Amino acid sequence: APIGLLLAPAATESVVTAVGAAASISLVVGPEGGLEPAEHLLATDMGYRPVSLGPRILRTETAGLAAIAALQATSGDMH
Repeated sequence: APIGLLLAPAATESVVTAVGAAASISLVVGPEGGLEPAEHLLATDMGYRPVSLGPRILRTETAGLAAIAALQATSGDMH
């Protein structure tokens, strides 16, 4: 089943552990400074799960790429 992930620095769930056996993944990456509270609430109301890439806060330009690389590495896409 498809899942939606929302990169959120304060999230307690890892982007890697949230995936499970998802058939497809949608990823929300916010702007510098993060999403507004209303945007975060809208995403979670739409079923997006807040996930973290760890303790470091990455720039918008690299956060999405880092999340995709982590997901590919754990799903077996990268050898």
